This record gives sequence, structure tokens and C-alpha cells, in this order.
Amino acid sequence: MKYKTKILVLNCGSSSLKFKVISFPEEIEIVSGEAEKVGVKSTTSSRIKMRIENDTYEIKENLPDHFSAFKTVVNYLQGKINFDIIGHRYVHPGNEKKHSLIINEESIRYLESTLHFAPLHNPVSFSMIKFSQEIFPDIPQYAVFDISFHNTIQPEFSTYALPLELSQKYNIKRYGFHGISHQYVMEEALKFLNVEKEKVKIISAHLGTGGSSLCAIKNGESIHNTMGFTPLEGLIMNTRSGDIDIGIVLYIMFLKKFTPDQMDNILNKQSGLAGIYKETSDLREIASRVNDDGRAEKAFDMYVRRIKKYIGFYFLILEGFNVLIFTDTLGVEVPLLREKICDEMDFLGIKLDKEKNKNSTDYCLKDISADGSKVKILVVPTNEELMIAREIYRGIK
Repeated sequence: MKYKTKILVLNCGSSSLKFKVISFPEEIEIVSGEAEKVGVKSTTSSRIKMRIENDTYEIKENLPDHFSAFKTVVNYLQGKINFDIIGHRYVHPGNEKKHSLIINEESIRYLESTLHFAPLHNPVSFSMIKFSQEIFPDIPQYAVFDISFHNTIQPEFSTYALPLELSQKYNIKRYGFHGISHQYVMEEALKFLNVEKEKVKIISAHLGTGGSSLCAIKNGESIHNTMGFTPLEGLIMNTRSGDIDIGIVLYIMFLKKFTPDQMDNILNKQSGLAGIYKETSDLREIASRVNDDGRAEKAFDMYVRRIKKYIGFYFLILEGFNVLIFTDTLGVEVPLLREKICDEMDFLGIKLDKEKNKNSTDYCLKDISADGSKVKILVVPTNEELMIAREIYRGIK
């Protein structure tokens, strides 16, 4: 007889809180939902979309932080739904822990020492773990790590050109992020295409309202991720700069006499789309204004060009690729973004069917490739919560 259990998964993004209660071994979603625009400057209010069994809810209210979002969710769940285990997505556990941890006093002490590795995520997830322990002290909890999928990145791509003694002493290397999502959409794409992992080379584009990254996948393994030592590197994001000349950081700190915390705040919370386009950092809103607002057009174009740059790089290191996956909120909900990314990429084998693309926003797995496209272009809604719950269930059953 298979072990039966219900797992509540909490997935804290930098500006979102996704949550699900999943029954195992059937993998039935009893509850699912997301708090959006948590602590984000936007022209529209924060909201929580939630489904409990067959009933749906939408709550519009101010959500200044993740705790207020979680409290609202808990109030709706109490008395309606029970669960046996709580699973947390934890972004960056440092270099010592590569696999999931059960939460106890020892692991709490360890995780507390890793907050600096992902300043936008780890402190939120860590606080949520402690908060959940206070509310549900008798329910076992686990932390599942976002970087585990990228343990296969080889030294030639994970090593920074810094003095070796510094890199070794402080475990400085490319860790990569969004591993849970990249792994999930890869597995779903393989099932959809009915091919073995050894037969395809994949570029996975996880484009979220908070963080975004691309991943190059070969033989079912991550060989590169645009995020690096922290989730700051790589693509332009809603409040994060992505790649910039490190000399700029030193220059600003020198001119303004900024502390490291002040500079960190600028790079992680005031840059990216928020820095380029002041009114909103939500790319969906920016995309809706590109025809009438020159600054919106510029911000959108910068966002797209950074992605195209990495697709070109990944084409080289993969020596060609067969599948391009778009996932997460922006990857699914913004057809214009997918169209512009794929525009003038025929020479790489990318040929988009614009009509299929336009009609693929319904959170179903879709093939939006045009006839004759050498690269399969897929929209694959991610399900990090299911992947986290699977990881926990596989460990306890």
C-alpha cells in the first residue's frame, strides 16, 4: 500500500507567494493559488488568486510583505483543508548542502547562516519557515533547494576569473537558480515530445514577474544558467540589474560613499525594469504601452535583447539546440514577449507561428512552432510546487 499524505508547498518569489496542497501518491491538487505583486510598486493592487477544490477566490488587498499574504491564505485554509507536511522552496543553501533538508534546530542554524547568498529570497523563505513553525509546530517541514539541478554545471562555466584562493575559501562560483522550474519544464517537454533526454538540447527560459533566467540543458542536465553566485546576474529583471560592468558598482560606491548594504539595495531592489521605467516594474504593463510610450518601448527592447544575447551564447555552447521552452508568468502570459524574442532568429532554426503564439496564454502546454521550424518552441507552464512536493514525497515514502 502506498503511503498517503497531503503536502502544503510554499514557494516564496521575490514578489509573489505561490502555494498548493497536493495529495500523494495521486498528485491531486486540492488547493492552489498565488499572491501577486507582494511588496511591489505597481499601478494595480496586489491580489491573491486561490482555488480550494472546486471553489475559486480572488482577493484584492494591499500585500506589503509575504507574511500578510501567508496570513490571508492560512485564514482561508483553516477549517477547510488539512495537511500533514509543509515544504518550502529555499533558493540558495550555500555550498555545503546540495539536497533537501528536514527542518530542525540544526538545519535552522545552518539556513540562518546562508541568508546573504540570495538577499531577495533567502531571508523571506527563512522567515516563512520560522513563521510556519510557530503556527504549525507539530507539522514536519522541509526545505527544497533551487540550485540542486545546477550541480552538473562544469568548472569551466561555474568558475569566476577571481584569485583562486578567494574563490576556494569563500565558495565563490556559479550556482545557478530556478533549478526546480527548469527541471520540471524539461521533464514535461520530454514527455510531450516523447523523446529521450539524450536526444535533445534544450534552452529553457524561465521569465517571471520577479526573477528570470535561462538554462542550457544537455542530456537532461544543466550545463549553464544565466544566474550566478547570486540571483542578481544574468537577465534584466523587474528590480534586479542583471549583468553590468562591476566597475560601475565600485564607481558609484566611491562617488556616493555607499555602504555594501546600500549598493545591494540599489542593484537588487531599484534597478532592472524599475530603474529603467519608473512607473511600474511589471513587464506586462510595460508591454501594453510599447506602442504609445517611447520609454516603455526602450525598456521592453532592452529586456528582450538581453534574452536574445544568451540564446545566442547557448546556441554556441550547446552546438545547436532542438527545443526552446518559455515558462513562468511572463513566459506564458505575454505573447508579444515571445514574438519579439523569436523575431529574426530564423538563422538559429527558430520559426514562430504567430497565430498559435497569440492564442497560447491559457496555462496549457502548447507547441507554437511554425511549420518547418528546426527548433520546437514550447510554452510549458511551470509547476515548482509539484516538483517540490515530489522531492519531499520521494524522500519520505
